[in-house]
Amino acid sequence: MEQWITRWRALLFVSVVIVLAWVGVVDSYAEDYINASLVTSSVSFGLARLFNATVSVLSTVTLNVPIVGSIQIGEMLDPLNDLVEDFSSIMKYAISSLLIQKFLVEIFQTLYFKVFISVSGVLYLVCYYFSLSGLVVIYRVFLFACLCKFSIALVALASGWVDSAFVEPRIAQNNLALEAFPVSPDELDQSLDLTAELKSQAALDLQKEKQKHDALLAQMSLLREALAELNEDKAMLNEQKAKLMKEEGTFNSLFNRSDALKAIQTKLDQVNDKIRVQRLSLADLSDQEQESGDEIASFTERMNDKMSTFESLTSGFSRVTMAAKSKILGYVDSLNASMDKFLNLMALFLLKTLVMPLLFLWGIYKAFVKVWEMTPRQALEKTKASLNRISK
Repeated sequence: MEQWITRWRALLFVSVVIVLAWVGVVDSYAEDYINASLVTSSVSFGLARLFNATVSVLSTVTLNVPIVGSIQIGEMLDPLNDLVEDFSSIMKYAISSLLIQKFLVEIFQTLYFKVFISVSGVLYLVCYYFSLSGLVVIYRVFLFACLCKFSIALVALASGWVDSAFVEPRIAQNNLALEAFPVSPDELDQSLDLTAELKSQAALDLQKEKQKHDALLAQMSLLREALAELNEDKAMLNEQKAKLMKEEGTFNSLFNRSDALKAIQTKLDQVNDKIRVQRLSLADLSDQEQESGDEIASFTERMNDKMSTFESLTSGFSRVTMAAKSKILGYVDSLNASMDKFLNLMALFLLKTLVMPLLFLWGIYKAFVKVWEMTPRQALEKTKASLNRISK
């Protein structure tokens, strides 16, 4: 029995490998593991983007603090915002790594690769049992095809053991903790209800804007009065100019002006310059008055409408009074408490999706060197030298 096994073990080994290659049980396990990892990674990435959106909205909030002045909430959220951005970048690499692994598994499941491993296995058996030349080369080709076929599955198996024992439960725990943070629009409205504060601020801003609008109207009225006086002066100077021109005659008024006519023309030029300046100032004030009117309409509409906190902040109304300080700062503190969860997830996904594939590549490299007794670089140089000899 032992002699029979020794004689036919090569046939058994090749047969098992070819059957596994065609059945695809190992490949299905690897693909299921990668798909599950992609789902977990996508959940974490989605949570990070949700946090990023909420932080971006809150970063626009400005607290109007008496004496101190304005405080930007975004400055308090900068550390969390930077961490979420770094985490998002890592998750992009992690998801890309998983997609590459899935792509490789799909390649090794194709009909062409199955035929290739089957043909190389049959050729190896023929050379082995009939003692034909080229046995070593065929053996190395078949063995390396086996490594390519099942290496990712072995990595998936090892990663699955690590995941089930340590990584996956901790990832699920941290994801669950992050999901509990109120970062969605509805949760933000419930945890950070600033409706009363925003309306109060809108009332204050409306009052200030009306005062500004009234001041603009008063300035415009003064400018119009000054402009009317200048126009009267201009009309009077034009009458004096016309009278002198008539007395001096057309030729003298054009080529030999008297000092009196020159003085009137100088005053007329000065009045025209003042009129031009006043008109430009009036046009500028008119634009400001129109913008102020639009702001008054916006504040009035905001006071009358029932807008949620999230809608108010995203629509650009971000100034709030000290009455909302405790609410906002408490919410910011709760968001900053999520930093530990993101740090944990960063470490776990680096281990799960980047460290393990690098170990896989290192193992493939070592397997190549062991099988072919040369490095990939030496193999390329040897192949190049052989092609050069054939070409000659």
